Amino acid sequence: MSVRTSAWEAKKWGMACEQTSSAAGIDEQQKDSKRIDVMFLCDEWKSAKGGLSTFNREFAVNLAKTTSDSIKVHCYVAQSGELSRIDARQHGVHLITARSIPGSSDPLDWLKIPPPELPNPDIVVGHGRKVGIPAYFVVQTAKCKWMHFVHVFCEDLGKFKATQSAAVDTIEENEKKHKSEIELCKAADVVVAVGSRLQQRYSRSLPNIKVEIITPGILQTFSNELSQVVKDRSVVKNFKVFMFGRACFEDLTLKGYDIVANAIGSLDKMFELTFVGSSPGEHRRIEQWFLDNTGISRNQITIRSYCNDQDELKMMFHESDMIALPSRTEGFGLVALEAISAGIPVLVAGESGIAEALQEVGGGQSFIIESDDPEVWAQRIQQLANQNPEERENSATLLRDNYDKTYPWSKECERFKTMIQDLVESLNGMFMRPFSGFLFQTFNCCLPFGQAVLRFCLHCASLTLLYNFYY
Repeated sequence: MSVRTSAWEAKKWGMACEQTSSAAGIDEQQKDSKRIDVMFLCDEWKSAKGGLSTFNREFAVNLAKTTSDSIKVHCYVAQSGELSRIDARQHGVHLITARSIPGSSDPLDWLKIPPPELPNPDIVVGHGRKVGIPAYFVVQTAKCKWMHFVHVFCEDLGKFKATQSAAVDTIEENEKKHKSEIELCKAADVVVAVGSRLQQRYSRSLPNIKVEIITPGILQTFSNELSQVVKDRSVVKNFKVFMFGRACFEDLTLKGYDIVANAIGSLDKMFELTFVGSSPGEHRRIEQWFLDNTGISRNQITIRSYCNDQDELKMMFHESDMIALPSRTEGFGLVALEAISAGIPVLVAGESGIAEALQEVGGGQSFIIESDDPEVWAQRIQQLANQNPEERENSATLLRDNYDKTYPWSKECERFKTMIQDLVESLNGMFMRPFSGFLFQTFNCCLPFGQAVLRFCLHCASLTLLYNFYY
């Protein structure tokens, strides 16, 4: 066999491989074209700020895991690093980072422009007022559907928020915020409440709109650590209660920090409270607030910085004997769910979304306190302290397992998948009545110089090049 013949056969083999690879690429593109593109909007991927971003990440990850055959999950964030992109990719989520806008220093403004990577998503998912407004802008440009999540009920918050200025009326201020949230809900195609408490609140405020519900499941980020933690409480004599939150002056009373501090102050000196949530340079001022406004002593209170590192947060969870969520009102209370996921004993206020969720969980009622009286909290904390560490740990583990059975992510994601499919079907009814199948029609196109795969959007009549190769 001549060298020329061998070279020619190698070339043919290479062309065949390239065509096979190209065909595989086309198949993959066609598969993607049949999946519904759902794009979550959030300020970050990693939950450094907790709360909303934690929920967004956990929900996106579990949705991608549960519905990968029919839904492609994207997350459009204001800012991200390489580690975030790797983490998202490992969990089947396509992370897209917004480009900065000239003249704007607010990263949330950057989310108002649809990303070039996904200019025409099928569904956009926004959260609350801050992310809901960018979601509205994307929807107006991309002509897609919009699902709006609500995480707080501002009129409830205004009742308990404090102010350092006589010129600020927090009730009136939060009424305005509530009206803004309601306007966003009315503009959205679907409204979803996080937990039954918020669903009840918003159903009353939106009598002509069906408010859907998603109850977050166990957070794997925290539950995965359980098998690696070894606790030895035999040498520990004191009982340590932790509270987590942001030490914003207007929220100190709202979050009920004084309730637990007064409860600890009324107990024996073996009881101690650690508050995690101070801003830089504010530790002494926060400590003084506790000393001036509650009966706790300096020896019983420790102030720590707000924690935005999950590994450090997990360590503090396992440092505690109990985590308290004493809020006078709380939309849900994700920090309590983080503690439950980690197998840490909790006590939660009855006026919280997590308390309403626990009402449906086997044994969950025993972790709820339906009072803001410090004496009642002191009695319940004392009862927990009277149990031996193994009893507390077994009880917390059972609560985690029962919660997981009641609110598995798979069930919540299937419910959300049904909402999404109903939205797409409504689009099909409006724009695809003569057609069957999906929102996009995908087809091959033979060109003089090669072949292309095109996707025609029957909604907005746009033509997108998905894939092409040359002969």
